[in-house]
Amino acid sequence: MKFSNLLYSLLVIVCIGCEAAHSTHNHRHLTAQNDTVHFPIPVGLINDFDHVLSHEQEAKLLQLVKQHEAETTNQIAIATLTSLQNYEGLEEYSLDLANHWKIGQADQDNGVLIAIYMKDRRIWIQNGTGIMHKLTDDETLDIIKKVIVPEFKKNDFYTGLHNGIQEIIRELK
Repeated sequence: MKFSNLLYSLLVIVCIGCEAAHSTHNHRHLTAQNDTVHFPIPVGLINDFDHVLSHEQEAKLLQLVKQHEAETTNQIAIATLTSLQNYEGLEEYSLDLANHWKIGQADQDNGVLIAIYMKDRRIWIQNGTGIMHKLTDDETLDIIKKVIVPEFKKNDFYTGLHNGIQEIIRELK
């Protein structure tokens, strides 16, 4: 099986598992199993810790999310992760990471974190409770499955993220 087909297959399996998690997911703050969690320090809204994007691609994505933030105050951040530390899953880790980084306006809880754990080929979109009426968990799952994954299947991470962010922006307007 080609790498891109394997990647796609793994992401589809993850998405199917995420569908069940999304249906029962609540947005309370979860904590790790112990107090030794050290979240990476954000470098801005685009945090490519796993180096899957070029500097030019990061700049284009940053321009897109900054323009949306200027128009709406919603913040969209990306993190490609190298470790989930002692967390059992990307969903819990991304919720705690979004809270730790304080993505979105505190009084509005209007942040979105696109978390990608390349080691396990997993992706999760964590949305704040303040935007749930515009961007539901089901909609984020659809964005992953229908917009992002097809591009990731082609190993085109930039286009997957760019198109995913554009779809998130459409849902939030």
